Amino acid sequence: MRIQKFEVVESTNDLARKYILDGNKEPAAFVAEHQTRGKGRLGRVWQDDPGKSLLVSFALPGSVYSNPPLLGLATAVFVGEYLDLLPLPWETKWPNDVLIQGKKVAGILPEGIWEDGLLGVVVGVGINVNQDEFPNDTEATSIKRVFGQALPVEQPLMYLIYRMEQVYEQIVDFSEILTTFKDKFRSMGKKLRVRSNDQVWEGTAVDIEEDGSLVLNMEGKLVTLGWGEVTLR
Repeated sequence: MRIQKFEVVESTNDLARKYILDGNKEPAAFVAEHQTRGKGRLGRVWQDDPGKSLLVSFALPGSVYSNPPLLGLATAVFVGEYLDLLPLPWETKWPNDVLIQGKKVAGILPEGIWEDGLLGVVVGVGINVNQDEFPNDTEATSIKRVFGQALPVEQPLMYLIYRMEQVYEQIVDFSEILTTFKDKFRSMGKKLRVRSNDQVWEGTAVDIEEDGSLVLNMEGKLVTLGWGEVTLR
């Protein structure tokens, strides 16, 4: 896998998207110490403390990744696998967050790149590794705050590269990955309030389907929600 590192960029996802659109065929990782316009889901901005976060976007060219949301769930599990090595307890928040002690430590943003068909998938990853303070976000934490000491940002990067290379080589068991995500999903079996566009859904989370969709039981009626425009409350 090609690895390109930068001190400051607007968005690593933009670099990965351009890499695929330019016709490159090999997987690549775009890593930055700081982003000025880091992207989160639903148009949100990912804020980072320069040099203290892992900010990486993986470019996976090819048409075999027909399910970007599932790849996003898988990447959340890969982050969790790294946390297991420390070891630190972790949970998932559908569709794209990893939590430690109920607070967000990582976010994932998968994106299909289309132009007369699927050209590939970009998976953006932000991990709070060594941040000490989160003045504007009381629901965030870092690995350092929980683990008790700073860690090399390269450490989780190398693990994710290893797993993403397996994805590219198509040797990842996504059914097993999905099972792990569901086992770690903190809201499974609990009542949720979900906002999708201008609608609000209230029900019990009962499943996550193979395409990454969330299934709610609303008074006996099963409703399936795609991840793209949904927020959990």
